[in-house]
Amino acid sequence: MRLPDWEQRLGAFMAQNRDRPFEWGRWDCVLFATACADELTGTDEAAEFRGQYDSRKGSAAILREKGKGTLLRTMDAHFRRKKPGFAQRGDLVWFAGSVGVCVGAQALFVGEERLAEAAGVVMREGLVSIPRALWEKAWAV
Repeated sequence: MRLPDWEQRLGAFMAQNRDRPFEWGRWDCVLFATACADELTGTDEAAEFRGQYDSRKGSAAILREKGKGTLLRTMDAHFRRKKPGFAQRGDLVWFAGSVGVCVGAQALFVGEERLAEAAGVVMREGLVSIPRALWEKAWAV
């Protein structure tokens, strides 16, 4: 259930974190997306993962230990899947193995080189915009 002021909270959260750089275990794709979901609902679905790893290898290990084995299966366990075409503002979306947040016809993802290459966008620190046509999966928040 979303909080009554979720739209204002979403805008403020995105503005506050627009230029925050990628950092494994502190500000990576899933921690960004679930922190956004927490802003909208007041429930932190990633509390048990936050700060528990500091590399790609560490994230895979923690998903095996505390999650459902993979990021995709862990997301499915925490959020209800929906078709990407039906994603609404604040819902979570999947592209190229990363989780982002729908903000309309675009989704915002934490910038990292692998993601930028997959989307064909210029690499930058902070949030990167990926168009809806590229989203592969989505979850309701």
